[in-house]
Amino acid sequence: MQLKYHMVTIEDLVPENHFLRKLEAALDLSFVYEETAHLYSRRYGRAPIDPVVMVKYLLLGFLYGIPSERQIEVRCADSNAFRWYLGIDLDERVPDHSTISQLRRRKPAFRKVFRRLFEEVVRQCVEKGLVKGE
Repeated sequence: MQLKYHMVTIEDLVPENHFLRKLEAALDLSFVYEETAHLYSRRYGRAPIDPVVMVKYLLLGFLYGIPSERQIEVRCADSNAFRWYLGIDLDERVPDHSTISQLRRRKPAFRKVFRRLFEEVVRQCVEKGLVKGE
């Protein structure tokens, strides 16, 4: 069997008219960094998961009816469109479900902020006609 090499990027693998491209263009998630800045230490611990990636990760679960962080991780790992939306290249690992789950469930400060962030993101989605808000 002869191996073939292809020069392809994740950008090439997501159709131009894909819903997630429209979502990326429509949503302004810059507010997430300001809202979460107080929750991160720049001097201690390992590098954090980008807070915008965490919001997008949970938003994918909401929009696609994926009920758990574990299942979101699996879908992100095998969906080029999900990877593209999260900004995760083909050779990179997707965020671990347990990290996001622990932050969301076990840390009260994170839980409150995530709720506010998620409500704002859903509000923007409804405002732009991307979801019905039901």
